[in-house]
Amino acid sequence: MTEISLLRLFKLRAAVGRFGEMDAAGWWNTQGVLGPRGTAVYKRGLPRTHFFARVRLVSAVARDRSAAVYPAPGVATLWALPPHLERALAFQERAWAASEVNGTAWAAFESALATPPTGDLQPWLVDLGLVSAEASPSVASLTLAAGGKGVEVPGPVSDHAVQLLAAAHARGGPKDLLVPYISKGLEVAVG
Repeated sequence: MTEISLLRLFKLRAAVGRFGEMDAAGWWNTQGVLGPRGTAVYKRGLPRTHFFARVRLVSAVARDRSAAVYPAPGVATLWALPPHLERALAFQERAWAASEVNGTAWAAFESALATPPTGDLQPWLVDLGLVSAEASPSVASLTLAAGGKGVEVPGPVSDHAVQLLAAAHARGGPKDLLVPYISKGLEVAVG
């Protein structure tokens, strides 16, 4: 089993989630939840934890939309990983939220998500330090699934594979979601 960085996973979900919102790529039906509008609305009711709540909301919508676009059973996506990994991430998110004394620890990252690029997702993920420059070139060679709505990422689930799951969303276009998935090697250790 390989180890996965929960911090990177969370940030990848936030960045791809923001990129896919209706005011950007238009892949799922949230509009600016992870942008300035979402901050203004959610901060009123959840002053310390609004960022985590917003990432969870957009991730849930992205998971449902991805399952509707590419309904393959028994696969892992950026939004639906093996249950023990999802559980570990949920506990870690709670720990991060509980340690947010004044709500500023995540401010720089949240600010970086405010305005996603209008162009390609991959360079943005590299610029954010979430996808390694070495992982990025292999995205173009990933195989499209039958029907053209899925992009197969080789397993096992690992930190590298999670980076590819995120970066491979770039194979889609505006209003054209392609769903990266892993079908083999779904066992994973969390780190």
